[in-house]
Amino acid sequence: MLTPGEQILAASDRASAPLTCGLFVQTTGRLDPARLRAAVWTAIRRHPMARAVLYGSRQHAWRFPAEPTADPVGFVDDGTDGWRIHEILSSAPFDLHRYPPIRVALIRRADGDQLSVVAHHLAFDGLRLAALVAEILDHYRATAYAADRDGAVAPGEGHRGVPAGVQPLARAGAPGWATLVRHSGRYITPLAAGGDGYGFHPLTLPAPTGRRTLPDGRPMTINDLLIGAAHLAVDRWNSRRGGGSSRLRIRMPIALASAPSSAAAPSVPAPGEIGGNRTGLTIISSEVADRVDALQLAVRVVEQTDLAKQAIPPVVPGLSGALGVAAARFVPGPWRSTLLRCGVAAGRPVLAPTAAVSNLGRFDDLAGAAGLPISAVYFTGTAGMPQGLFIGVLGMGDSLNVTFGYHRHLLGPGSVPAFADLFRAAFVELGATGAPGATVPTPVTVPTPAVPTPAVARAPRPDRAASPAVTTRRGGAVPSR
Repeated sequence: MLTPGEQILAASDRASAPLTCGLFVQTTGRLDPARLRAAVWTAIRRHPMARAVLYGSRQHAWRFPAEPTADPVGFVDDGTDGWRIHEILSSAPFDLHRYPPIRVALIRRADGDQLSVVAHHLAFDGLRLAALVAEILDHYRATAYAADRDGAVAPGEGHRGVPAGVQPLARAGAPGWATLVRHSGRYITPLAAGGDGYGFHPLTLPAPTGRRTLPDGRPMTINDLLIGAAHLAVDRWNSRRGGGSSRLRIRMPIALASAPSSAAAPSVPAPGEIGGNRTGLTIISSEVADRVDALQLAVRVVEQTDLAKQAIPPVVPGLSGALGVAAARFVPGPWRSTLLRCGVAAGRPVLAPTAAVSNLGRFDDLAGAAGLPISAVYFTGTAGMPQGLFIGVLGMGDSLNVTFGYHRHLLGPGSVPAFADLFRAAFVELGATGAPGATVPTPVTVPTPAVPTPAVARAPRPDRAASPAVTTRRGGAVPSR
């Protein structure tokens, strides 16, 4: 049987807004599709959760077949940009009863191949997905073929196109409570031209250097800066679009595998731990008065993150989590799934957070993996409306790779860059509230021009040259999904 937390997560999943996490890898060379597929299958055979499927119509449980039920690897060489493929893999609903919970696509590009790896959040969290991707790249590097076929796909070695089981996007109209939520001040004011599914907008920020402390001597982590920047960006976005903000609530995932005393230093999961969603959630809130002054907001954020690191967070925080866990444990099986879905749907417009910020930590050893220079790796996540925004962060070298994952009912490719600019400015402003020894350089990004696609325009991709090559070790700040 699924755990109570998994049952709540399954009840929160919607065909029009699947809950996913992903990694997007930009290289400066070519990967061999057959070699990559062999590496993926080696990793999947080693980790049961990567090939798991659900069974049962009402009381779900995981089943672990000896082999994947379908090929989760695809190869795209028709000129489509990798970010567009990543959006499709993240937006298409998962049929976890028939297909594996992971999707992998290699995208052939003239300026360097791109690798998109997306997993359903019920089966993987961010840390474990990153560990799985690192293992896949390690297998790729260790496997040598007798001849260099320049990326050719031989018969029986895979197929062109997206992975098996990727269904058409599910369309969803605006719910009846949309207007009420829009004017509540607790969510981001929507500014989208329409569309379904998710979009992604990448941004590269220089990682702050030096020690950042509040006037009372408490340290201010990079994670604190990111969460505070989200509060300020949402507040300023709403005020500039004719809507005020009341209490804002930013969701921060924390790895449950970490002990409370070590919550600020996540470790990479051991091979036997790769799989499963092992994150708890905490809410970092701010009131209108907190956001008047950047220093005051920084103090408010640090107070809450310090408390969060001292306790094991619940899988779902607050009253809604307590009620959901009770229903998952005590309601008889035949009615449990229906009751949880109805409860989640009823509570969503009132209890959903404003946005989510998930800092995966540092993964410097991914640079140069697979025997090729990797210019950037981005961590992505998704969130349905009324939240609609997930900010994923992954550190490499002296850069923070930030990805804004937005639902297209909230933002669009034309509006999300403006929100990203507000976030960037808020990040710099909050960094300046630290001690004089701290330095936060002004970030500069050079996005490449967007190329229209037949379906939905993609977000611009930053120049890979802006991401330096690094060879340092893997570490982390705050464990997250």
